[in-house]
Amino acid sequence: MRVAQLDTAAQAFGDPAADIWSGITANKVSLVPAPVAMQTSRYVMSKWRDGQFGKVSSVGVQVLHNGEELAIRLEWENPQANLQRFENNDFPDGAAILFPLTRHAPLFMGAPGEPVDIWHWRADRPDTAHGNLATGIGTSSMVNEDAAVTRSLYRQGRWAVVYRRALSVQTPAAQTVQFTLGKPVKMAFAVWDGGNAERGGLKAFSPQWLEVTPQS
Repeated sequence: MRVAQLDTAAQAFGDPAADIWSGITANKVSLVPAPVAMQTSRYVMSKWRDGQFGKVSSVGVQVLHNGEELAIRLEWENPQANLQRFENNDFPDGAAILFPLTRHAPLFMGAPGEPVDIWHWRADRPDTAHGNLATGIGTSSMVNEDAAVTRSLYRQGRWAVVYRRALSVQTPAAQTVQFTLGKPVKMAFAVWDGGNAERGGLKAFSPQWLEVTPQS
């Protein structure tokens, strides 16, 4: 997927409803429920063994940049917006973008010595995505509260979220993804339907990488 450079201010594409997105091709990425056998808790494995989670089946992905910042827009169907945790049945909706930080980092949460960077947005903190680092299932930990600026919109049964970040940042490359013009970068995606009590490892995710290349 080639990502064209657009000569426009970052504020122009930070809004998920901005007109500029109507001219950007959306890639439909299929999602599947995360394997129950790979959950971190025996209780979760037992309770959810029938796999009644991972309700979101696909996410639309659009990407653009202006030479300074890169923006990723995700859009997916969700029958009801869940904005807060309510008791132990409803949780905030969420979405995440995962980037490998080494050449052979596994898609499913990385591995020892093969970390992944995860930008995690949730509806109860809509303005920023936390940056998490993981080296395997159950190892995710937050390393940056402001990995990307986010804006979200829920309308007519659909979420749209835009993640914005500078192409390169001072955070070490061992902890966060860096974008270089002309160099491909891989991405994977996850979505949580909070109304279905999805949280943590209970999610829908993309089982294959999407490779994108920011063009100059």
